[in-house]
Amino acid sequence: MSDLGFSSEIYHIKINELLALDDLSDINIPDEYSDKVVLFIGQEKLKITDKLVRGRDQLIQALQQGQTHIPTRIIFRQRAPQLSFFALLKPIRKKYLDYSSNSYEIYLSDIIDNHLERNLKTEETAYNYSDRNKWGVPKDQRQSRFNEIDESFRLHGYDKNYPMAIMLCRGLGVKDKLHQGHHRMFFCRKYHISHVQVQFLATNSMTGPLKTFFLWLNKTLKYKQVN
Repeated sequence: MSDLGFSSEIYHIKINELLALDDLSDINIPDEYSDKVVLFIGQEKLKITDKLVRGRDQLIQALQQGQTHIPTRIIFRQRAPQLSFFALLKPIRKKYLDYSSNSYEIYLSDIIDNHLERNLKTEETAYNYSDRNKWGVPKDQRQSRFNEIDESFRLHGYDKNYPMAIMLCRGLGVKDKLHQGHHRMFFCRKYHISHVQVQFLATNSMTGPLKTFFLWLNKTLKYKQVN
């Protein structure tokens, strides 16, 4: 398995947030990305910071032209390459998961158009998993919790202090998926919010012939995909 993993999607990331990063030059990436803006996400637990791999000149030029966001590919070092595809099994994946050191503003449409959502929340289904409720919100408090968040979005918009989480190559090891933030997606749609803050996380990803097969399988099955 290759040491590097690559996001399945391109994200329109805020230029100023990318320009604030240090450069990372001692990393080999495929030629197809040589003229693209490429973000390397570090590991929050290990205090490895995010870096800009390619594209600083493009970012400066785009900013001068009045652009605010730019298409960006994301790469990461596989967290447990020695485990190969076994690290994609949920119990093992959870052990090795780690987040980017920074969060980033992207288009809401990056999530919707690329089918990153795994379910769609409504007022009726918000926080409605079971009496146990993994979100820690008791059944009798769910409506008040919903109303509280609704009021916050209505008055203040999206709070960048609470980024959603996108897991790179979560679906079958090849497809990025929204990891946390499905309730916030509901409110973003409701209040027509166009930009959101996200943090990226990863474990491992498929590479080589297996990647080609699972990309086909993911597309065919539309694995855990909201259309």
